[in-house]
Parts: sequence; C-alpha cells; structure tokens
Amino acid sequence: MQAPYTLYAGGYEQQIVQLSFDPALSDPADRLKIVNTTCSGNAPTWLTVAPDGKTLLSTDEWGDPEGAIELLKIGEDGRLEKVGQEVRTGASLHLLSLDPATPSLGTSYTLPVAPDHSLGPHPDRQQQAHPHGATPDPLQRVLVVPDLGTDELRLYGIRRDAQRLEDALTEYGAVRLEPGCGPRHVLFSPLRHGADDEEQEARLYVMNELDNSLSVLRVTYPSPTSSSPDDPPTFTPLQSRVSILPAQPMPHQSSFSAWHSAELVLSPCGRTLIASNRAEAHDPIHGTRDGPEDLLAVFAVGDDGRLDEASRELVGAGGRAPRHISLSSESATRGGRGDEAVERGRYLAVALHDSDEVVVLERRGAGGRQMEEVARATNLGRPGVVVWL
Repeated sequence: MQAPYTLYAGGYEQQIVQLSFDPALSDPADRLKIVNTTCSGNAPTWLTVAPDGKTLLSTDEWGDPEGAIELLKIGEDGRLEKVGQEVRTGASLHLLSLDPATPSLGTSYTLPVAPDHSLGPHPDRQQQAHPHGATPDPLQRVLVVPDLGTDELRLYGIRRDAQRLEDALTEYGAVRLEPGCGPRHVLFSPLRHGADDEEQEARLYVMNELDNSLSVLRVTYPSPTSSSPDDPPTFTPLQSRVSILPAQPMPHQSSFSAWHSAELVLSPCGRTLIASNRAEAHDPIHGTRDGPEDLLAVFAVGDDGRLDEASRELVGAGGRAPRHISLSSESATRGGRGDEAVERGRYLAVALHDSDEVVVLERRGAGGRQMEEVARATNLGRPGVVVWL
C-alpha cells in the first residue's frame, strides 16, 4: 500500500500548509490533516512543484516592494526548508510554470508588455495590460501568456539554445479573443495526430475570468519534414464563450456581475474538463464563508477536442471561492499511480479561499464527471492554491 498523498496549500496569510491525504481511512474527518506550516512571504498564492519533486517554488504576490519567487527544498517527509534563494520579479505574480525538462529554476524570464493598451470593456479590470500567467506548449516551442487586460493570448517563441536572457523569448504574435472575456489561465491537451499523419496537434483551453466562459483553440504544429524544431505552432479558434454559469444568479444576487471564474483542469486522457466559479467579488482578506457554496462546471470533451456543451453539469465546489483546483494525477512524485478507478486523476483538490478550507472530491461515474466529497481541512490561511507532491 502506498503512503498517503502530500499536498501543499498557499494563500494570503504568509504561510504554506503541508497536508496529508489518506483516502484509505474510514473516517472522513481523519483523511485530510495538517502536517506542518512554513512561513513564506506575504501572500504565497501560487505554488509549483519542480518535475523531480524535490523543490517547491512559491510566488509572493504581495512581496514588498515587488513580487518574488522563493525556493523551498522538499524533504523526504514532505517538509519544506527554505534554501535562502529568492528572485525579485518587479511585479505582482499570479502564476508560474516550469519547463518539465528542467528540474530546478535555472532562468527567470521577464515578459515585455506594451504599456499603451486602450481601456477595455471592463473599466475596473481592463485599464491596462494584465498578464495572468505563462504556460509553455507541449513541445516547448511557444509560451502562451493570457492577458486579462487586453483580451489576448500573447505568443512568445522559445529559443532553448539562447545564451542571453533577452534572447530566450521573442514575442511574435497574439490571438485576439472575445471583447470583455478577460483570459485568466490556459492549459494544453495531450498531443494528438493531425489531419496529416506527420503533423501533431493539441487543444488549448482558455479560462476567461470576466465573462465566466471557456474558449478552445486548435494548436497545429508544422510537419517536421518541412520545418525546423523551433518553428511555432498555429492557433485556430474552435469555440468561444462556452458558459460555465448557471441559468440564474444566486437567490441573493440580481446579476452575475460579481461572478469570476478561477481555474480549469483537464483529465489526463483529455476527455473531461472541470472549471471553477467564484460567485462573489474576490476579496483576498475579507471574503466571507457565509452563503451558498460555489459551483464547478464539468464538461465531456469530444473526439475533436471541443467541449460538449450539452454535457455540462454544475456541481457543488464544497464551499466558497474555489480559487484553484488540481487533480491527483498532477503529482510530481506519484504521477497518478493508484488512481485507476477513474483512468487517472481520481481526486480533485479544491482551494476554497473564502471558506478557508481545502476539500478533496472523488471523481466517479462515466468519465469521472460525478463528484463526491471525501475529505476536508479548515483554517489554512485563506488558501488560493493547492498542489499535489
């Protein structure tokens, strides 16, 4: 029998919490326990486990006077140890991605963003550029940066042989999305064969925060016989504004204006997509746990990678403000082993910021699209992110 899962939760109260999740225990109250707490910055709201499972990177969103990335060593028992290395970023940080081929943080990239973008459809959130993440494609040829402020996906070519930092990334284009959608996060599907057997394809799924929707794009790589290994893929829109909202707002609300989607995950086989909604204005410090639980939207994914809108199910998130969700198959050290009951990614961890809790839901039924709570932990420092070791 394998040892319990280890998870880490970070948020807005200057700490990273280590959790132990043992689904074999009969009492749900015993399954998810706090093991240790590590002080880290002012707001460690994004955590990334290095591919070798030996290092945790934590972004300090509210670093003083600027954002920072902190490196922590992961011990044999999962406990964290600061290694005294911190990277100042010069900006507030929301999301950090690591190159899977690099087991440690070797280089920090600063992405240039034009300062002269005009006011967007949302005057409070789109007054300027607002890059909200940076995610490499499956073949490490391009970095996709969703810009919530300009409704664009900015595309940066990656030169892996670059000798200088300023030569490593080159902005070569952008994909314009629907006005006012506010792209927040993106994720790529597994690679697949394209129409030409020599071509490879993927799908890019986009979480749009401001209109609570999803977009889907086809990502097509040029044939290896007619291109160089560094040639970037092309991006073709397939779906836009696939809503993750219910038919009506909550009973105490007059509109959806206070709803903000937060995160999305894709099952390892690429056939189920899960997205989270936050049904109140996001308040990092004073968000309340009182009120109805928020919702997760669960979609079947078709053979062509499109979302089956008719399949959408809205299920309870277990509490309020599910700012981040992650599947157990994302574990760097376990890789989903032991999750065979629903292909892989049997368990979904949900960081409930306003409820100040982490819940673990078990995916069941066809495609793992039914959710049942199996564990819960509370008083975690207003968690904004939860990841699996």
